[in-house]
Amino acid sequence: MRIGVVVASEKERKAFLDIFGRPNSIDIRKKTFEVFIWHYINKHIYLILSGIGEIAAATSVQYLIDRYNVDRIINYGVVGGLSEEHEARKLGIVQCAIHYDFDITLDTDLRVGEYPDEGLYLAPNKAAVPEDATTGLTRFICASADKIVGGGEPKRRLKRDFGADICEMEAAGIIRTCNRNCVPCTLVKAISDSVDEDAEEFDQNVYAASRACVRLVKKLIRVVDH
Repeated sequence: MRIGVVVASEKERKAFLDIFGRPNSIDIRKKTFEVFIWHYINKHIYLILSGIGEIAAATSVQYLIDRYNVDRIINYGVVGGLSEEHEARKLGIVQCAIHYDFDITLDTDLRVGEYPDEGLYLAPNKAAVPEDATTGLTRFICASADKIVGGGEPKRRLKRDFGADICEMEAAGIIRTCNRNCVPCTLVKAISDSVDEDAEEFDQNVYAASRACVRLVKKLIRVVDH
């Protein structure tokens, strides 16, 4: 079993290293793709730091698929909260994502965020881990785009326009790439700031929220058996 793990930031990667320990090996290709590799129980884990944004995430996922022929993709990361009902550090799984800065409405009858061949909400075709392993976890609708969203009204607008619970900058690219390669994916997210709070609070909470994600990811990896 080969599992690719994708993270966007150095703090998120550090949380993985702190919990899993030193990798068994590191593979560096073309001075661009650095992949940490672990042999964990009966699995091979390939961790890549994608960098921030949809394109960076999509290219990193494709690299893991092409280079290592991974069977599953797990992404985890820290996100902004869009609703008062979701407190900071709350963990959940992305049920679907809306790529809200994808806009071809000028020449079509489609809505903002809607792909002609995939619809408005992008959902994994298949989960990387068994559904029963995530029972009880919150299912998030994720607003995803290459934009930092400020606190207050910008966040409320995403909730109002798309029914989203969280916002971040990679999910749509990861889901689309996995679906087009027929590779199951699961996205684990932890809320780091509330609807009225801003980038400063987000930065302060990133590492602690990342560790919460990694602890959950470790449990999920253990239950993937084929």
